[in-house]
Amino acid sequence: MANLLVSNGDNEFVGKLIESLITKHGVEVTALIDHGDLEPGSHSHVLVTMPTDAEATTRAKALVDALDDEHVLFIANELDPEHHEVMDHIKAAGNPWTIVHPVSMMDFSFAALPPQIQMAGVVFGISGNAPIGFVAASDIMRVLATIIAEGGHAGQEYVCTGPEAIDMPTVVAHLSSAIGRSVDYIDLDEDELTKLMVQYGRQDPEVIERLIMSHLRAWRDGRADVVTTTVEEITGQQPMSVAQWFAEHSDDFAKGPSLAQRAAGALVKARYKDRILGSG
Repeated sequence: MANLLVSNGDNEFVGKLIESLITKHGVEVTALIDHGDLEPGSHSHVLVTMPTDAEATTRAKALVDALDDEHVLFIANELDPEHHEVMDHIKAAGNPWTIVHPVSMMDFSFAALPPQIQMAGVVFGISGNAPIGFVAASDIMRVLATIIAEGGHAGQEYVCTGPEAIDMPTVVAHLSSAIGRSVDYIDLDEDELTKLMVQYGRQDPEVIERLIMSHLRAWRDGRADVVTTTVEEITGQQPMSVAQWFAEHSDDFAKGPSLAQRAAGALVKARYKDRILGSG
């Protein structure tokens, strides 16, 4: 019987993934919190996940080395060199493997938007009018569930996108429609956006570069301008569009600004009026 062991079970995204696989897809899942508790050979599939801490790569490779003949699954971020290191290790280890490549998961890509919208009524970016093949995390979970349930798929790498590639001004237009409030998309230079995030978000520049700017730069350079039919081919169901995703998650973005925040937003829009590429 197919059953899945998931590493890093205390990670927030992994927790949501486990809940979805169990409750929505009927997958038998065990969360591995402490790698010392691993019992090789006790599961048909092992999903190796990569949180953002410094030891993630070392732990992931050690886990792969400790397995017997389990089918290894990996959700790969093409933009992260550490993910490539783990992918290479998985392929060389001798176990059957399947790698799923989400182009840009909406649940992560749009996670930073609510505070921007509430504080200033805008979304900042650097990607201009470059199209991006966003995909919903729920569709990636359906792909994983199908792979586990069907068996097979060994030696395959699946690039997964939504039904279309759209640019950030269009994303913001869909967002505006979902929440019933106009939002502007403001396109900045890399240095400008980094300075804003350091100044107002109190974020570390190295973290900004690794987790945010590398992705936005890839979008701008056309590396995410990809559309595949993989999700539908594997699951038999069309992937969710950006408009559908915002409709389902509108409550996360709907909190309106205070009077002071509206005033701050007016100042932001006046300051960057020549950089507005789209308004919802």
